Amino acid sequence: MWNWWAARSLAIGAGSVAFDLATGLTLLWLGAPTRVAAMSGNAVGSTFTYFANRHFAFRDHAEPVAKSGLKFFLMQAMLAVVHGQVVVWLRDGQGLPYVLAKLLADVLVVTGPQLLLMRFVIFPKQAK
Repeated sequence: MWNWWAARSLAIGAGSVAFDLATGLTLLWLGAPTRVAAMSGNAVGSTFTYFANRHFAFRDHAEPVAKSGLKFFLMQAMLAVVHGQVVVWLRDGQGLPYVLAKLLADVLVVTGPQLLLMRFVIFPKQAK
């Protein structure tokens, strides 16, 4: 199963959550608003996600970092805005704890769309 790109990418995503939550929780502890904490955590986790997916999940060494990196950045910017709003709605509007709101938003907004966009847009399979 480890030979399947989706399994590797999902494992990387799970590791990325640790960076994301550590950043967000630290910012909340420092008094930052929910949206800032969620979007900043997403940015840190996403940076890890890009490089780990590029090298390990999709093994894309042909396309320049600038090209795939720009596509990834644009995808993440769009997802981050939606994700941040969902976290705000769940935490501030529905009263869920930050970590639960964040994880639910990850599943709802990031997991499926991001995985598909990375496979077919960011790191498309190269013809051999």
